[in-house]
Amino acid sequence: MKRYGATVALAVGATLLAAGPALAVTVANETDKALEVTADLGAQEPKTKIEPGKSAKLDCPEGCEIRVEALNSYGVAAKTGAKLVIKDGMLKHADAAKASK
Repeated sequence: MKRYGATVALAVGATLLAAGPALAVTVANETDKALEVTADLGAQEPKTKIEPGKSAKLDCPEGCEIRVEALNSYGVAAKTGAKLVIKDGMLKHADAAKASK
């Protein structure tokens, strides 16, 4: 019985770890400057610095608003799993950025 319980615990733990990245929003910085990005989670607003040409995963388990401090613009609403891009002075969903080319 102990072995069965340990196996179930390991399986549940592995599932939770695999689901972790899915609870995030990916933001790609396609500019030539490091930028600070804020994820508005309601009571918390963690900030993340993203270097030029790099991406970051921001925790956003129930949806959030993403803002780029240097752009002084409105935030972009995002759901978990979304991909956003900072390019040409704007923050957009990656799908919209591709469509505007």
